Amino acid sequence: MIFSNLSQREKRLFYLTAGLIASLFIYRFVINPIVVNWMGLDKRIGAGGLKLEKSQKILNLKGRIQRDYERYASSVKMSGSEEEEMAKFLTEIESLARSSSVHISGIKPLPIKKVDFYKKYVVELEAEGDIKQVSKFIYDIQNSQQLLKIDKFSLGTKGAGTNLLKCNILVSKVLIP
Repeated sequence: MIFSNLSQREKRLFYLTAGLIASLFIYRFVINPIVVNWMGLDKRIGAGGLKLEKSQKILNLKGRIQRDYERYASSVKMSGSEEEEMAKFLTEIESLARSSSVHISGIKPLPIKKVDFYKKYVVELEAEGDIKQVSKFIYDIQNSQQLLKIDKFSLGTKGAGTNLLKCNILVSKVLIP
């Protein structure tokens, strides 16, 4: 056959070449896929470990999150009709204005916006006061127990030579029915 005509040196080169080609195929189609799969599993285990650490941190905060939820849930859930809730909202704004000595010159409730799973109550108001009174009023709105939010705010002077400021404020409140 073919091997009988080859010299000893040529036979060794043939076997060496066949061994290298076989090694290359074994590496390419067996070892390399195993290594790539192993590295992929390593990355997934690392990502899973990070997710586990994050989940454990959240689980450790469960009690605090539950207490915060219970504290704020009552102020976000509707306890009456839309008119009653709007009345509470307006009463809260007027009470905050009185406590900060701000004079409300105009207040206009806007239509209630129904969005997905909640209702957004919005009031547009005009207020007057000096800088301390207005800043206290804004602070009180932002820190209200009813979780009020100032969506829009504009500020200007009432007139030349006065210390009074006139502001237009858009205040909103979100409730879950």
